Amino acid sequence: MRLRWLLLGLLVTAVLVPAFLLSYDRLLDPQGGAWVRLLAFTPYALALYTVAFLLLLLAWWRGRGFWRGTARLLVVVALAGMLLHAFWASGPYLGTPAADAAGHHRLHVMTANLRFGQADTSRVVEVAVADDVDVLVLQEVTPQALAGLEAAGLGQAFEHRAGKPADGPAGTMVFSHYPLRGVHRLATQFGGYAMEMRTPAGRVHLLAVHPQPPLGDVTGWRTDQGVVRHAARATSERTLVVGDFNATMDHVPMRSLVGIGFADAATQANSQWQPTWPASGEVSRFGLAVPSLVPIDHVLLSSGMRALRTESVSVPGTDHRALVALVAL
Repeated sequence: MRLRWLLLGLLVTAVLVPAFLLSYDRLLDPQGGAWVRLLAFTPYALALYTVAFLLLLLAWWRGRGFWRGTARLLVVVALAGMLLHAFWASGPYLGTPAADAAGHHRLHVMTANLRFGQADTSRVVEVAVADDVDVLVLQEVTPQALAGLEAAGLGQAFEHRAGKPADGPAGTMVFSHYPLRGVHRLATQFGGYAMEMRTPAGRVHLLAVHPQPPLGDVTGWRTDQGVVRHAARATSERTLVVGDFNATMDHVPMRSLVGIGFADAATQANSQWQPTWPASGEVSRFGLAVPSLVPIDHVLLSSGMRALRTESVSVPGTDHRALVALVAL
C-alpha cells in the first residue's frame, strides 16, 4: 500500500512540477535564457495539469487522513492551473469567427524557413502556386536555394521581389505578385525588410522578419524582437508582419505586438493548433523523430485586415513547416 502511494506521489510530482514552472514562466517572465526557451512550451501545461487533476481525484477518493487532505488541496491547485492555461490557449479555438468577406480583396500570404537553403525548393514553389500565393516571404535563402527556386519556376510565378540571398541563416527575401516600393533593411542580425506593397485594394505595409533564435543568454533575440516591434509600431498603415519569429504567442514580444493592435492570423482565423517547428520527422533526438511542437512562424496583421484561414504545410528538407494565410483586405 505504501509503495502504491509513493508511486502515485512521484507521478503527481513529475507532472505538477513542470506545470508549475510553465505557469511561473508565463506569469512572471523571468529573464534567463532557459526561461525564454521554456516559455515556448506553455500550452503543454494544460495537459500536465489535467493529468495531475485526474490522479489527485483518485488520491482524494481513495486516500485517508493527511493524504486525503493534501490531495483535496492539490486538486484545487490543479484545477486552477487547468483553467488558467485553457484561457491562455483558447485563442485559436475560441476566437471570433471571420465576418463575411464578400467584396473584400483576398490576399494569400506564405512564409517558409528554408533551413540554410536545404529545403526542397521545387516543393516551395509548388505550394505557392497551388495555393495562389500573392506574397511569399522566405528565410534562410542561400544563393544555391535561390537558383533552385528559379529553376522551379519562381520567376514566372512572382514578378516582383525584394531582399537578397546569403549564406547561412541571413538570407531573407520577398516575392510578390504586386509591386514592392520603399524597400529598406531592418537592423536584425539575420536580415529583415520593410516595404510597401501596392495591391488592388490599396497600399499595405509589409515587414518580412527573422529574429535570432533565443540561444544562450538571448540578448540577440531580445534585440531583434525589439527592432521588429519598433518597425511595427512605426507605421499607421495596414501592416503585415510575416516570417519566422523564433517566438510563440506566449512570448512577451509577441504579446506586446498584440497589445499595439496586431493579431495573429492563426488565432484570429480559429485555425486551432498549428505548430510549425520542428517539422515532423526532420529533427530527431536519441534516434526518435520529434513531432511538431511549437508555432514560431507567424502572419500578424493590423486593423483593417482580417485573417480568414491558415494552414501549415510540410516542405521536405527544412525543420519548419510553411505557413499559408488567407487575408481579407
